[in-house]
Amino acid sequence: MELDRRSLEKLLSLDNNSFAELAKTIAEAAGADKAKAEALANNPELLKRRLSRVTPEEAQQLIDSAGREKSEQITKMLRERGIDIGR
Repeated sequence: MELDRRSLEKLLSLDNNSFAELAKTIAEAAGADKAKAEALANNPELLKRRLSRVTPEEAQQLIDSAGREKSEQITKMLRERGIDIGR
């Protein structure tokens, strides 16, 4: 999976509710417990600010650290929401 700046910008352009739901879903798919996923989703503005400072390489490392299967699940979720991140 490849995450570039344009894909990050698409994520950041989501409305806060959509972004929060997506963040929660991705966190759960990556293996975070439900409480941590909820905590992430509760402050979408903070999460967007943090994500806006992440380089594409750092974002890629985070996704890859979830492992191949989870990375593929995340890619599928993003594509379903109109965010195509390549491979």
